[in-house]
Amino acid sequence: MTQLHRGWAVAAVVFMTFALTIGITQYSFGVFVTELESDLGWNRAELNGTLTLFAAGGLLAPFVGQLIDRHGVRPVMMCSFGLLAFSNFLRPFVDELWQFYALSLIQFMAVPGTIMLPAGKLLVNWFPEARGRAMGFATVGANVGGATFSALSALLISSVGWRATYAIYGLLFVVAIPVVAIVIREGGRRRDGEATSIVEEGLTARSALRTRTFYVLAISLTLAQLTYLSVLTQIVPHFENVGFDRGMAALAVGAMAFFGAVGKITFGWLTEYVASRFVLMLSLGMQATGLVILVLAGDGALVWSFIPIFGLGFGALGALMTLLVQETFGVREFATIFGLVNFFTQGASIVGPPLVGASFEITGSYGMAFTVIATLFLVGAVLLIFAPPPCTGVVPKKSLKVRKEII
Repeated sequence: MTQLHRGWAVAAVVFMTFALTIGITQYSFGVFVTELESDLGWNRAELNGTLTLFAAGGLLAPFVGQLIDRHGVRPVMMCSFGLLAFSNFLRPFVDELWQFYALSLIQFMAVPGTIMLPAGKLLVNWFPEARGRAMGFATVGANVGGATFSALSALLISSVGWRATYAIYGLLFVVAIPVVAIVIREGGRRRDGEATSIVEEGLTARSALRTRTFYVLAISLTLAQLTYLSVLTQIVPHFENVGFDRGMAALAVGAMAFFGAVGKITFGWLTEYVASRFVLMLSLGMQATGLVILVLAGDGALVWSFIPIFGLGFGALGALMTLLVQETFGVREFATIFGLVNFFTQGASIVGPPLVGASFEITGSYGMAFTVIATLFLVGAVLLIFAPPPCTGVVPKKSLKVRKEII
């Protein structure tokens, strides 16, 4: 296999891992909610509580990042997919809430080793001169997975039930393991054939932790993370709550995933010309605007304008977080530093979902919760102004495109 073809094969597998992991663990969650409520008698707050276990992945992310930096991406990805398969294969047998929580814990512990940490480590080597576009393309897998698995989950649940649907998803994770084993490699070459070796460029994790920028960036990204577990997982239940049927709600999420894919590619390309933190500010502003529209629209026609505005901004976030950490601290110990960032951002996973669930139980709608989250997105955008990259030359011109900060 030529180096060029190998690079695109690696990008394609990263695309696949995003589609499977995000599509099944996040997008499809809301489709299962009403079935689990009616079949097992659990309420919305109890089910949303399992999402707080997403924090377990963030708490383990520094350790997973160290494993990747020391032992490579491939073995970590294979083990992580094995844990995801195990979690989904056992879900059909649950009948107690604690069992569902335990399997959710295993699932979320595996997530860091399948998506953002491997993607950042792999693509910067294979596509050093176009990392923004490469990251945008690869992370589009999350949106394709969202469109696919939200609709597929609704279809499978209505056809074979939620238990069999989980078993099918476990099988898909098993199939991913040999694909990763065959395709994933960490080396790379530029177009002129010169080997790239940029793993030594940038700050160490210890040095990054000594900068103010790290902590400001971590707070901002904590607020940005609210979009995943406190908004994305609640879109289907919200649409159902205001009067849409499940099929229409799933269609709306699929459309949002389409615009999210466009956002990843467009905003990823934009980071090759504008500093990533300013592009992320635009992303957060669009998400805040979209949520305000969603709250005000109810079941009116205006609600459909929420989909492109929020979708473009939300979709870009997956690519921008990785690119921002790379641009700020370099790639020398990227996986460890990104893991530490994830560790510090788990407040969003711990606090967000139960508050959204409690807000729904108290008010009967998601309006209050979505309004608060929109405000927090704006706060996160403003904080990024105070997170300039340390003046350490972490992105050398010979290896990566360098842009001047536009202030």
